Amino acid sequence: MSIQDETSSDRWLSHCVWIVALWASFFNLLNFNGYLLFRPEVAITMLALALVGGVMALIQQAAKPRLWFLVVALFAAVLVDLNASISAIWFLGCWAIFAVIAFYVREVFVKILFAAAAAVLFFQGAELVLDDGSLREAGNEAQNLQALDRDRADRPAIVHLVLDSYLGLDGMALGPDVYRDLRSEQVRFFTSHDFQVYPRAYSPYAKTLNSLPALFSYGQDEPVVHSITSEYSIPEQLPYFADLDAMGYRIDALLPAYFDLCVKQKLTRCRTFESSGLSSMLGTEMSATDRAKVFGFTMLNLTRTIRSATGRIRPDPGARLAHNRSELFPLTSLGQFDSFIADVAGLREGEVKFAHILLPHDPYMLAADCTVKPESRWLDEHGPGTAAAREQGYADQVRCLQQRLDRLLDALDRTPAGREAIVLIHGDHGSRIAPTQPFVDGPQLSSRELLMSYSTFFAIRVPGESPGEVPGTHSLGRLMADFRAREFAAAPRPAPAVDQVVVTDAAGTPREWRPLPGFTR
Repeated sequence: MSIQDETSSDRWLSHCVWIVALWASFFNLLNFNGYLLFRPEVAITMLALALVGGVMALIQQAAKPRLWFLVVALFAAVLVDLNASISAIWFLGCWAIFAVIAFYVREVFVKILFAAAAAVLFFQGAELVLDDGSLREAGNEAQNLQALDRDRADRPAIVHLVLDSYLGLDGMALGPDVYRDLRSEQVRFFTSHDFQVYPRAYSPYAKTLNSLPALFSYGQDEPVVHSITSEYSIPEQLPYFADLDAMGYRIDALLPAYFDLCVKQKLTRCRTFESSGLSSMLGTEMSATDRAKVFGFTMLNLTRTIRSATGRIRPDPGARLAHNRSELFPLTSLGQFDSFIADVAGLREGEVKFAHILLPHDPYMLAADCTVKPESRWLDEHGPGTAAAREQGYADQVRCLQQRLDRLLDALDRTPAGREAIVLIHGDHGSRIAPTQPFVDGPQLSSRELLMSYSTFFAIRVPGESPGEVPGTHSLGRLMADFRAREFAAAPRPAPAVDQVVVTDAAGTPREWRPLPGFTR
């Protein structure tokens, strides 16, 4: 090969390396999510990434000769961040190391990058081509297994459903009208299915990673400390699951991976799911363009350093924050809920079917009939957008949830064990439709806005007990403690107690107990 040909080849590689590398990262993302390759949204995203890669190549070319090695090293560090989500310190370290290598070996470094990216693209692409699109069933991840050779408890089955961000009935009663109408619909629905509802139930915590350990400890433990930046939690053994195990129940759990009960709780079977799975978009009404947008924002949010640097940049102040625009929590949970409904068909006496489902959690993307709204109409709990629009979006999502609850109860009523089962349904905290969460020394929130964070749905169906509204203000912890005191066999009726809630610092760490605001205007 002549020197001229070799130079042309090197120039070709330097122009293509970033396109190939971005495609390889995208294929890796698709494979992880079990997404089909031959889809229009995939083609759109690949075209967009090719344009981005082309711009990177032009910047690299413009940086020659003096700054070339710094630009190449920066882009290589971005690729590492995209695939490994490294911290800022590691990002700077990678940049420095790559800069030294690129300074001394120059074009060889680009060739190595190209070869590595091409290999990933080839193998990930081959696996995607061979994927037949069949559903990937999660295996049993329970590590602290219950003894399987013992007899089941001679007790009615329990179906326990935790629904994320499910506002309580008297929180809805504070208005506006869309919430008051929703409250009436909810009461009619649950009492018609023989539930007792607790309109003034509340969670002392506005954050899931604090509220769930507290309620599963019957509200007796000290506040669990998790900052707002916490992404995962593996709680120690919780009294609720230990008590169910001691009573002889076999426990089957389904939950999002970020609150992982599979490691330390006594369970027969445990399955986790990623909170925001891209494959949940398949089979929906979403346009190819909307799906491509979600792909793009997902890739942006995988780059921890770039995400942190650009996360608050919004050309349009009314636009959603970029880090929210990749979230598919309710859509992913909708599919998981359908799996849970199918699973209860095999319910037997002495079993507990437990699920934590991220509904009606934001973003508010589902219509009342559970179809997916256009991405431009999706809204987040703390904004942007008007409170009225967010409340309407939340109400739509609750009505979608109610459809799925109707299917669940119908599935239970079709089996003897299901008809005799105790069914417990509650939230983990409120809807949190306010400018912020309640912070110590934070923005002043109205009493109603505070209650949006704490008022929490709670309902229970016990065969032989009459439906209706149960008076009194009760924390989730006290309700669970009284349910335990009745050996999980009767609806709770806890004694009155001091009603307090936790306020956090700006990082989301619990700092201070304050009185619960009253459920009146």
